[in-house]
Amino acid sequence: MSLKPFTSPLPETRFLRAGRLVYKFKIRYGNFSSAPDLDNTASAAKELEEAIRVILGNLDDLHPFSTDHFTIFPYLSKWERVSKMRFKHGKVHLVPYPYICTVYLELSSFQQNVSCGNSCVIFQVFCEFPEQPQAPAETSVGLYI
Repeated sequence: MSLKPFTSPLPETRFLRAGRLVYKFKIRYGNFSSAPDLDNTASAAKELEEAIRVILGNLDDLHPFSTDHFTIFPYLSKWERVSKMRFKHGKVHLVPYPYICTVYLELSSFQQNVSCGNSCVIFQVFCEFPEQPQAPAETSVGLYI
């Protein structure tokens, strides 16, 4: 597909052609300030291209999914002015897809922890086991997201 560089963290709208269909993608970014090194790396751009392919292949059954760096939330909404749009590639008339694909990108939980270092503990859960005798007082489970 080879797309132009993405403008993260600025929102953007892209028109993408696949076959004779034209898709309108709105890309929205979450908090990327904690990982400035991901802004336009080749691996992040490749992951986003792959994510767009996954979305296009699953338009009938969209669900959130994750890549190495991102958690992706795809949504479809009715494209209100689609009937006014005309697209052409050479002499071939293209058909606009009647829905807008909105993609919300967040850093994956693991990536946020790596980017922030050890000080980025979002929350910690302490579990106590009262029924178990002789359990050490330090028994706790740290849950990192």
